[in-house]
Amino acid sequence: MTQGGKRRILFHVTHLLHGGIETALVSLLTSLDRSQFEIGLTITYPSDELASHFLERLPKDVKVHVLAPEAWLSHCRQLKKKRKLGPLGKIYEELLLPPVRKPVLNRRFRKILQGYDLVVDYDMSVSRLTGKLPVPMMGYQHFSVAHLARGHGRKLRKLRRQCREHYDAVVVLNDSMLRDAQALIPEAADRFVRLYNPIDLDSIREKAKAPVDAPAGPFVVSVGRLEESQKDFTTLLHAYARLVADGIEDRLVIVGDGASRPQLEALAKSLGIADRVTFQGFQSNPYAWIRRARLMAFSSKMEGLPNVLLEALAVGQVVVSTDCPTGPREILDEGRAGLLVPVGDAPALADAIGRGLRDVSLRAALLAHAAVHIEQMGFGPTAREFSVVANRLMAGVSPLPAGAAATA
Repeated sequence: MTQGGKRRILFHVTHLLHGGIETALVSLLTSLDRSQFEIGLTITYPSDELASHFLERLPKDVKVHVLAPEAWLSHCRQLKKKRKLGPLGKIYEELLLPPVRKPVLNRRFRKILQGYDLVVDYDMSVSRLTGKLPVPMMGYQHFSVAHLARGHGRKLRKLRRQCREHYDAVVVLNDSMLRDAQALIPEAADRFVRLYNPIDLDSIREKAKAPVDAPAGPFVVSVGRLEESQKDFTTLLHAYARLVADGIEDRLVIVGDGASRPQLEALAKSLGIADRVTFQGFQSNPYAWIRRARLMAFSSKMEGLPNVLLEALAVGQVVVSTDCPTGPREILDEGRAGLLVPVGDAPALADAIGRGLRDVSLRAALLAHAAVHIEQMGFGPTAREFSVVANRLMAGVSPLPAGAAATA
């Protein structure tokens, strides 16, 4: 604790890339009450995005520490994220370096930790470097827990061990995730807390008014990191190809970047729609693109609480989303605030996009319900609820009062 009585909280994340987790982290750091807390942030690996984008967006009072700035510690890791790591690099990164890197990063993190009262492990990665720490630890689980029970047993066992041995509280992002986590990891059920990501609706709506160099004609937009293991733009491109064959006039604009971009561009070409699809790359203000589209399509296989759906509702956009675990069903209020389709079903996705574009009464009903629903989802209290959980942990008590509902 500082001399002024403020509690000191050290956040941690592996790296800052262009994605929803990073956006949510910046929003949370911005929203916390500075009369209560002094905040630090450790980042394991440097990234181009940290230098070009996030250093400007992070609150100026947040003390930022990069644990592995040296190239010998981080270069191969960066190449691996970009899928550009060769065979020799894989041997170095995956076999030779870890036994050396782990104790180095553990030592550096523990040195920075001195004087802090709480660690918030925002991607549940620091515990793998440090083990149990001398201060309380709060972890964030951003993705569906239920999907781990379906073919990802090793990852589920790892999460179960982390929740049992390392974390005093584990934040999940929606009610479905909370139910799944408590059912699958019952031995740590009392440690799970549901906190929505903090969303500044007014700021999003203001930024959405900014001009962008959008296509002259109508377009459908999709926003996300181009990582096919999760986002499944492949299904979206197949769905759009069906719509083009059916005579749709709208272009498809994909906002985002990532390692899967070359294969997606190749797929668009093979489907004969390359001249109708714009890969716009990363945009620091995706809200303006979402607002100017006629519809936003979302095709993920798995999520936690996808910010982009919240942002689309905030700016008054019609949404079609896969009903993936978890988040879309809760965000879209069981399909009343946006259309839900099965994961990986290109015909169903094409049909829903077509209806969302052409059915005027359906569009009006979805938008009217969404306008009310987005205001009721409780994003405003998130900073206060986070503070309650953090202060309880730093006081050495359970993250929740006895008998309280597990929603902070």
